[in-house]
Amino acid sequence: MTLLPHGRRLFVFRLEDAIALTFFLFYLGVLCLLGWQGAHSVGPATQMVLVGVIGLFLKEVFQQACSRQKYRVGDAGQWREFAHPYWQIIRDWSPFLIILVMYYSLYGDATHLLVHHDRDAFLIGLDQKLFGFQASVALQRFISPALTSWMKFSYGMHLLYIPLVAGILYARRPHDRFRNMMCGLVMVCLFGFLGYLFVPAVGPMFSLQSQYTVPLIQHSALIGQQAAFMDFARIQRDAFPSMHVAISFLVWLYAAWNSRRLGWLLSPLIVSLWVSTVYLRYHYLTDCVAGLILAPLCFLLANWLFARFNEIRFAVPWPQFAGETYGRPGALGSASNLNQHAAGNSQPL
Repeated sequence: MTLLPHGRRLFVFRLEDAIALTFFLFYLGVLCLLGWQGAHSVGPATQMVLVGVIGLFLKEVFQQACSRQKYRVGDAGQWREFAHPYWQIIRDWSPFLIILVMYYSLYGDATHLLVHHDRDAFLIGLDQKLFGFQASVALQRFISPALTSWMKFSYGMHLLYIPLVAGILYARRPHDRFRNMMCGLVMVCLFGFLGYLFVPAVGPMFSLQSQYTVPLIQHSALIGQQAAFMDFARIQRDAFPSMHVAISFLVWLYAAWNSRRLGWLLSPLIVSLWVSTVYLRYHYLTDCVAGLILAPLCFLLANWLFARFNEIRFAVPWPQFAGETYGRPGALGSASNLNQHAAGNSQPL
């Protein structure tokens, strides 16, 4: 961290954190104007937003205060040198936790802050106008226990593709490629969660329930428990756009961009996931189309922003003791430099 005149320091804020902060500040403004007037019960939404904002800043304060120092073996600051690489890993992967906080800040009735009623009728009408039918109802003719088991398995695998591709990039590609993917993920979640606020909908599973005549029965009890857990963990209104489609498409784009082989391997699994969102009656076809449009737009926007604003820097007051150097200057390069050197040793897939 660069020392500036008058006891100020250059504070570095990562782009992925700045994108998440944009969502939290917008949402906090909505809560201030609407939620805190007592018109709606938002549950833990306000607390989750504040946790997100405070956590983003505290994470960077800890990073700035406890890293980029010079140490000597046996010095009192040796524990910091030992802890820094592990803290760097936590810092790199923290966007996953941030996304969870963003998602669960919409729990309860928070999605009715801007639009006070569900928009399922609008989405049903849009499907009818664009496609001439309700896809989840039309797919009933293909329902079988074996296919339902596969669809529920494909739907649940959504949670695995993200760390799988991110882990491969983290281990075998330059560090900037991993961070670029993190920016894309936070970006697509920002716009997706705003979609939940502006177009709240419960999905066809509830709104079209009277039209379903064939039950979704699967062979495997384990897959049924997996699906039940995911239903329990969901917020109430998360239909438009389909984040299963948007996030999986974005992950597939980053996978294909970094490894053509990995992109081809994931292709049938990703497409199966898209089909499952309609087959299992979670989403309207319009939701899926919106996700397919949103993902490449966020991919391009995140890449453009990352190339220009990798890190956002601004001066802040900084206490004198936080800038002290431990041990003999130059005795050992900073851990951040070591990490950068290691990150350069990328390997092909």
